[in-house]
Amino acid sequence: MRLVRSLLPSATLAGEPIVIILIEAVLAASKLSIPFMTLYLVQSHGLDYATAGLFIAVRGLGGLAAVMLAGAAADRFGEKPVMLILLAGASVSALAIPSLHTVDALLLGFFSLGAFVNAVQPAFSSMVVRTMPVRSWTEVYAAEYWALNIGFAITALVGGRIAVHNFDWLFYGEAVGTLAALVLVIKLLPPTLPKERRTTVGSTDQRALGRAREWLAVISLATRDRLAMALVSSTLLLAMCLSQMTSTLPLDMEALGYSPELYGYVIFLNGALLTLLQIGAGRLIARRNRSRVLALAAGVSAVGYTMIALPPSSILLILLSLTVWTIGEMMDAPVRNSVVTALAKPGSRARYLGLVSAALTIGYCIGPWIGGWVLQAAGRQALWLSTAGCAIACGLIRYAITSRVEHRVARSLHLRAELTEARCSEPTD
Repeated sequence: MRLVRSLLPSATLAGEPIVIILIEAVLAASKLSIPFMTLYLVQSHGLDYATAGLFIAVRGLGGLAAVMLAGAAADRFGEKPVMLILLAGASVSALAIPSLHTVDALLLGFFSLGAFVNAVQPAFSSMVVRTMPVRSWTEVYAAEYWALNIGFAITALVGGRIAVHNFDWLFYGEAVGTLAALVLVIKLLPPTLPKERRTTVGSTDQRALGRAREWLAVISLATRDRLAMALVSSTLLLAMCLSQMTSTLPLDMEALGYSPELYGYVIFLNGALLTLLQIGAGRLIARRNRSRVLALAAGVSAVGYTMIALPPSSILLILLSLTVWTIGEMMDAPVRNSVVTALAKPGSRARYLGLVSAALTIGYCIGPWIGGWVLQAAGRQALWLSTAGCAIACGLIRYAITSRVEHRVARSLHLRAELTEARCSEPTD
């Protein structure tokens, strides 16, 4: 905790937020299977690239099916109960994967694992800022992303060594690590039931109907916000690009003659750069026009994806390309979450973040499927150039909505400040 505090202003991170961020780091470090899933499917089960990508898509579909309900449930029942259920399910699902051998069983296992793993993030992202002032959100989300990438860096190094010997142990390690995160949530986080719990009088049928209507309203609320949906759509496109690092990049490097262990070292660079630079970048970005930063992030990523398509396909070029698109990723994640949180209507923060998680999930779902098919059918240059084109499309969408997003965010922050001032000026008994 002292290390994290030394990297942040003292007023930004203390108490509950730092505990949540450290639990997220433990959970991220446990996700050993994610960077090596396509290699696992190709080498252990003999699948081709496109079919392996389809399995990753099914895993993403599981997350998509759960993430919106999980975000709404966190707003309705509190974050902690949702976290406990999802972490328990993720641990059991990871433990079961190595014992599944038929195609149908593997598909079901991947669907289940994706549902539990992806759906827990909105609850964490909502809880980490619930006690923080609006002005600190960008830095808090930068710290959260920093912790996630510490975990990812550990995953890359440890997972690469394990994958060389036995892929099954990746899933066993993931099950144990997820269970450890669950225990930390139980021990360290306070109850998070909503502050206002309404009690209604009426029949069971009336209450059930009321809850059903409430859930439908919860799921549709954020999707009616066109500006938020434009930003979420651009996030989906960028997620399709980012997904290639843990889906087609290992297959591309395998075809070039590189080992899973070397691939682990390569993607460790991504996690290491984000770990070393993310918090400082978050402080710097917090003082800039956030919508323009998001558009620029997509453009920088496009440059990185273009570079990796260039011959010759040396390990140095791969490392340089990954460094460039990591800078784009570093610019994107904390700003994206802070902007979406500022756009959210009162009482719907987790739902809006659930939309972002859904977009990321869809991107990480269809990206590997499309990428695997392109790599198999058209080759590596077509794969990386089309990925760059996708990042450019993301940047153009964000550039087009820059002024409207900034106006809306400024208005939202002004309203929140007025509400806070009004609450502070209320007389107390």
